[in-house]
Amino acid sequence: MNQPISFMDPQVQKDPFPAYDAVRTAAPVYKDPMIGWYFVTDYDLVRSLTADTQRLSNDTGFLFNRQSQDPNHQAVIDRIWREEGFPRVPALVVVDPPDHSFHRAFIERSFTPGRVKLMEAYLESIVDEMIDGFAAQGEVDFKSRFATMVPLAVIADQLGMPRADLDKLHFWSDSILEQLDVTISDEKEIELTRTICELHRYTAAKVEEYRRTPRECLLSDFANLRIDGRQLAMPEIAAMVSQVLSGGNDSTANALASGMLRLIEQPELQSRLREDPSLIPAFVEEVLRLDAPVQGLFRRALCEIEVGGVTIPEGALVVLKWGAANRDPGQFPHPDALQLDRANARRHMTFGFGPHTCVGAQLTRGEMRVSFTKLLQRLANFRLAPRSPAVEHPAHFFSYGLDELHIAFDPL
Repeated sequence: MNQPISFMDPQVQKDPFPAYDAVRTAAPVYKDPMIGWYFVTDYDLVRSLTADTQRLSNDTGFLFNRQSQDPNHQAVIDRIWREEGFPRVPALVVVDPPDHSFHRAFIERSFTPGRVKLMEAYLESIVDEMIDGFAAQGEVDFKSRFATMVPLAVIADQLGMPRADLDKLHFWSDSILEQLDVTISDEKEIELTRTICELHRYTAAKVEEYRRTPRECLLSDFANLRIDGRQLAMPEIAAMVSQVLSGGNDSTANALASGMLRLIEQPELQSRLREDPSLIPAFVEEVLRLDAPVQGLFRRALCEIEVGGVTIPEGALVVLKWGAANRDPGQFPHPDALQLDRANARRHMTFGFGPHTCVGAQLTRGEMRVSFTKLLQRLANFRLAPRSPAVEHPAHFFSYGLDELHIAFDPL
C-alpha cells in the first residue's frame, strides 16, 4: 500500500473492494490506523473466526456505546432509552451462547428451508402484487417500489404487523440501520434513538394484543412462548424485533437492488436466465457473494490471540469482513466476475458461519429467487431510466447497497 487505508473513510465505504484487495495483499489482518480496530479480510481466517465463540465474543458492547467527544452523551442516550422506550440489552446477533441459542430458538423454526419452501405461493403472490403496481408504467425506482417493499411486506407478515403500517415500519427500519453507522453525530444519534423508541412502544402494544389473543406470528411467539421455562423480557423483545425488522428488510432489499443492477450492467444475463430459469439460484448466490449487503460485523477478543501472524490483544475490537472474504481469490478464482457455473458459490460468507449464521438466510434466498423469476417472466430489457440519477453506493460502515435505482423496462 502506498498510503494507509482507513475503513472509516467515506470514499472507501462507497467502494470498499479495492481497499480489501490492498490490505489482504499486505497482510491477512489489518489494523486500521484511524481507529485501531483489527480488520480480517482473508477467507479462511474470516470463516474460522466467525465460528469461534471461545476466543471472540459477539457481545462487544460497542454498538451500545458509540464513541463521543461529549462525556455526558451516553448518559443522555441511556436516559432516552429508559424513559421513552426500553433499556438496550444484548440479544440475538450481539450476544453469546447460551443466551444466543435461547433467543434464536424463538425465530429459527419460522425460517427453515422446509418452511420457506412452503411459502413459495405466498412469496409469489407478494412479488406479483408489487410488480402489478408499476408494470404498466415502463419506469420505476426499483429500490423503493420493489426491492424495499417485497421483504418489508414479508417480514411484517411474519412478525404479525399489519401491512397498513409498512411506511412506519420502513422508516423505523431505516432509522435502526442509520444508528449503526459509527460516523453519525451526537445530535443524529439522539434523534434516531427517539425514533426507535417509537418502534419500542408500538411493539409493546402489539405484545399486549397477542398476549390477549395469540396467533401464528413471531411477535405472538415472543410474547407467549417459554423455552426451557424462560420467557422473553420486554427489553429483549424490543431488541429482537429491531434486529428482525431491519435485518429482514434492509439486507434483502439491498441484495435485490444489487441483482437488478447486475442484470442491467450485463444484459446478456437477462436472456440467459430467462431462457434457463434453473440458473437463477446460481445468479442469486453470486449476487450475494459479490455484493454482500452487510459487509462485516464486530467481535471482541476475549483473550490475546494470534491471527495470521498478528497478535490481537485482549479486549480489542475485531471486524470480520464478509465482503472481503467473498472476493478472496484464494477461495474464488476470478473473484470479481459473476460466474453462473461457480462450483463453490454457496460458500460465500454473506450470511456468516457457525452458531451465528443468519437465521433469515433461507428466506432471503427464497425472496430473491422468486423475485427474479417473476421479474424475468413478466418484464424485459431492464435498463437504467433515461433520466436516472447517477448510480452510487452511499457511504456506510456496515451496509452496502443503493438508496435508489431508477430503471426502465418493457412488459412481456
